[in-house]
Amino acid sequence: MRHPTRRTLLAALATAVLAATGAGSLDARAQSYPSKPIRLIVPWPAGGSTDVLGRALGVELGKQLGQPVVVDNRAGAAGKIGTAVAAKSPADGYTIYLGTIANFSVAAAWEPSLQYDPVKDFAPVAYVADSPAMLAVSASLPIRSIQELRDYARTSGRQLSYASAGEGSGYHLMAELFKLQARLDLLHVPFQGTPPAATAVAAGQVDMTFDAAGLKPFIDSGKLRPIAVTGNERWAFVPDATTFASQGVNNLEGNSWFAIFAPTGTPADAIDKLNGAINKSLSSPEMLAVLKANGYIPVGGTPAALGSMVAKDMAKWKDVVHKGNLRAAK
Repeated sequence: MRHPTRRTLLAALATAVLAATGAGSLDARAQSYPSKPIRLIVPWPAGGSTDVLGRALGVELGKQLGQPVVVDNRAGAAGKIGTAVAAKSPADGYTIYLGTIANFSVAAAWEPSLQYDPVKDFAPVAYVADSPAMLAVSASLPIRSIQELRDYARTSGRQLSYASAGEGSGYHLMAELFKLQARLDLLHVPFQGTPPAATAVAAGQVDMTFDAAGLKPFIDSGKLRPIAVTGNERWAFVPDATTFASQGVNNLEGNSWFAIFAPTGTPADAIDKLNGAINKSLSSPEMLAVLKANGYIPVGGTPAALGSMVAKDMAKWKDVVHKGNLRAAK
């Protein structure tokens, strides 16, 4: 048997050292994430309620991760422009995206030809918060409950109308789901956003509207009257309104949700670290104060739980589009 030479032994030792050093550097790289600022794409204008949520989360995430989280507002086309930008961003863990029901579930149901695929282009990271949907009527109407709404629709001698923030918006489809569940014939009057829709209802030009926290100023001023909210319990943000279920309208779930996603292909270790940091952020006093002030309810949870929720939500709104004969959905 030939014994290894000194040169062979040295070569083997060098190879072992290099291998160990390489493995160590890989581990170090994995543990060092994030090593630079993270971009958070918010597909809505600066100053809006979604932007407020994104900026508050960015501040807390920065504390948890030890790197700045820079909010990048990419508004336009009801959030679809920013969503498309996020879908095409590098999948390296340094671009994340604040997705909403409007740009995932509702957009997929309403527009078969999106420039992005909500399922294939994004990896779920963490469910951040949601906000109940609310039905409010003009304060000039003698309506204070779903039953009184039904009675008024039957006796008023005219077709009642509802305002929405636009064709294909989340609250447009929410109202259509309500029509199906409550068996009411309501005329849709679309506007360009929540403020003009709520203003028209407050002025008595339209009878009612579906929305969320954006209606609060009109309710506080006495121009709108909240009738019902989605969810299993009263909404602390608008405590005067009882739930749809408690008024006999079941299976009417339509909370607006807000969640963090990353481009598909983002490393699993980055997603895990982001998920942990987001869940910790949602329990900070500063974050909870922002959520409460804007009518948001913190959620949190795993990436898998978020993915499951989105899949069910997308199927539900596609079903509403089909049953309501609104527009063919893929």
